[in-house]
Amino acid sequence: MEAMAKIAKKHNLIAIVDNTFATPWSCNPISMGFDLVINSGTKYLGGHSDLIAGVVVGKADLISQIFDNKTRFGGAPDPHMCYLLERGIRTLHARMPIHAANSAELARRLEKHPMIVSVNHSTLPSFPDYEVAKRIIPKGSGMLSYVVKGGDQIALKYMRGLKIIFEATSLGGVESLVECPFNSSHMFVPEDVRIESGVVPGFVRMSVGIEDVEDLWSDMEQALDLASKEL
Repeated sequence: MEAMAKIAKKHNLIAIVDNTFATPWSCNPISMGFDLVINSGTKYLGGHSDLIAGVVVGKADLISQIFDNKTRFGGAPDPHMCYLLERGIRTLHARMPIHAANSAELARRLEKHPMIVSVNHSTLPSFPDYEVAKRIIPKGSGMLSYVVKGGDQIALKYMRGLKIIFEATSLGGVESLVECPFNSSHMFVPEDVRIESGVVPGFVRMSVGIEDVEDLWSDMEQALDLASKEL
């Protein structure tokens, strides 16, 4: 990331990064040379899946330009939404360690499960960018993805067999959510493009919440067992 910021500065460009998945708790792009950092306040910052907001952080001169555009074009949050977002930010430091620890533990267990083809998590040595992740997001994140054996339909069977983990496309709340991108966020993306980007058949994205990790694993195990009967 530091190299990307340097390239931007060399060419007099504004370096912008989306820090939603990592949050300020795990990653500080400003210290790496970025000019603007974007966060979806809807996700980890709010933390309770009950608001829609966005946050931009940066130097005063850039923020003043953004503020002027916001004033002209709208998008101002109402007072209650601001209250909810501030409330969420106050507990970010308390929630994120649980999100990160839970997702790391589930990743380790999933990697050993016979129904799982592969697991993507920054704390796993098998993660392609493991060394980079240790430097950029040393504390980890609550996001996790994995590939279920048998393809998309088996992954759907697994996902819809879950009892305490919800099927939804959002992320960053205290509750755990799963989605199959092929029939949600990436449903209109051509299959060959999805596969090239890593969204292969059986791919599941999970936003790990702050529930007891044993409860989450028990739910995932029984759903994987249910899905295995379809193979």
